[in-house]
Amino acid sequence: MTEIFQLLRDTASRLSAAGIDDAQVEAEIILSELLGVSRGAILSCRRNTIPLARLEEILRRRTAREPLQYILGEAHFMNLVLEVAPGVLIPRPETELLVEWICRNAPRDARICDVGTGSGAIALSVAYERPDVQVTALEISSEAFAVAERNRCRYSLNNVTIHISDLFAAATGHFDVIAANLPYVAESEYETLQPEVKNYEPKLALTSGADGLTLIRRMIAEAPDYLKTGGALIMELGAAQSKTVLPLLKRFEDCGIIKDYSGFDRHVFGRLKS
Repeated sequence: MTEIFQLLRDTASRLSAAGIDDAQVEAEIILSELLGVSRGAILSCRRNTIPLARLEEILRRRTAREPLQYILGEAHFMNLVLEVAPGVLIPRPETELLVEWICRNAPRDARICDVGTGSGAIALSVAYERPDVQVTALEISSEAFAVAERNRCRYSLNNVTIHISDLFAAATGHFDVIAANLPYVAESEYETLQPEVKNYEPKLALTSGADGLTLIRRMIAEAPDYLKTGGALIMELGAAQSKTVLPLLKRFEDCGIIKDYSGFDRHVFGRLKS
């Protein structure tokens, strides 16, 4: 049994004992990071030594339920690797479905606005996949703004501009698409979140009012003033919120729902009526 195989097995065992889902996957990610190889190349890696002190530090923090993305300082999203830090929400795989919808539906040379950009995941991925579009990213947190700007510079995405803004305060003109992954966790639900989320991710990016929809209601009310006629609004929601949100889209038509990978209603969209 090779040293690497034993380390992989022991790492997965410690993560599993700490109650971490996908312990094997996370163990592979950790060792691939330390070895500087892909996950698939771990066991065939010829490197005979591994920085055990760094491995122990990672395991100490991760078994205390600190998110692995914060420990490693980055998160994979679409085709980008983004810097993340405790001041920004970690981008989720289901948000990629929102980006894919925009990339399919945005017209050529579209103006797109991403409200509450956080790490820049939506704005930067759309700009990367669709270099013809111009993206305005808005973010109320100065800490998140700085992270998003560093991510923009990492990929030299000059078709993105990022502004500190309370919703649309810094927006100008009209957009073909407005997208948002705003806070939507209800206060009662917040207390039940996994420790990785509740103890480490910014509450500002997670909750908004008793039912989690305070900012989303503002978004729906204000977005028509910044959309072109026929322009699209798309938002991420909590799994049980679409029945509450859809009736609020009175100024929109052709409304629909996108389900996530688990079959839950995750995004709602609509086009501004003429």
